[in-house]
Amino acid sequence: MLAFDDEAVVINSFSKYFGMTGWRLGWCVVPPDMVPVVERLAQNYYICASTLAQHAALACFSPEAIAVCEQRRGEFAARRRLVLQGLREAGLQVPVEPDGAFYVYIDVGPTGLDAMRFCERALDEAGVALTPGNDFGECGASRHVRLSYAASREQLLEGLRRLAGFVRGLGLQPGRAA
Repeated sequence: MLAFDDEAVVINSFSKYFGMTGWRLGWCVVPPDMVPVVERLAQNYYICASTLAQHAALACFSPEAIAVCEQRRGEFAARRRLVLQGLREAGLQVPVEPDGAFYVYIDVGPTGLDAMRFCERALDEAGVALTPGNDFGECGASRHVRLSYAASREQLLEGLRRLAGFVRGLGLQPGRAA
């Protein structure tokens, strides 16, 4: 039997798993006594999701749609493993392995470059586009960059090969994080 906490509140969206980014449609599961409170709160956040978005969201729960999403989730898991291995081999550290979305946050501090400079040079010298951590917060942002693994495996392998060469040129030995 599946156990659950009857006081749990679960809030999620259709953006990542169902690929409905930009639709601004979400859902929540709350204990029955909280439903009226959440309904009143929701009335102050929006008028109504569009009919099209509501129909699309309902279609997400069909067995066919779930199967496609699960296949996609499996592919992203494979890409995540590929990227994490490639980053290790390049000598770059990933302090926290991702378990959702399709991004990895890399610590570039050991390279001697701050995140902005690392991204600029990786783009100019290796043709690899990364995003500096400054775009995602303040804590440790100047030493972290974000890599998206939403590209194909072939593109990721090429990007990782270029990134390893770039890092090697900075004096880090591939396969050995500083």
